[in-house]
Amino acid sequence: MVTSIRESQRLAELEKVIARGKKTFVEVGLALAEIRDMRLYRMEYSGFEEYCRKKWGWSKPYCIQLITAAAVVESLPA
Repeated sequence: MVTSIRESQRLAELEKVIARGKKTFVEVGLALAEIRDMRLYRMEYSGFEEYCRKKWGWSKPYCIQLITAAAVVESLPA
């Protein structure tokens, strides 16, 4: 299938967005893991679940998904 130059350029732009997002979600997951593991939320929140909910509006299971996904990506070979 033949694509136009415009379509090819748009594809390249969107793939850059995906690449940035992929890196960002890994960084977010790793940051959440460190916050959880080191209990850095303690000054303002009684637990990690409360921190996730009140600070970010995310459920604890969602944060755990981000942490797990980041760990998986980090374990993959480059």
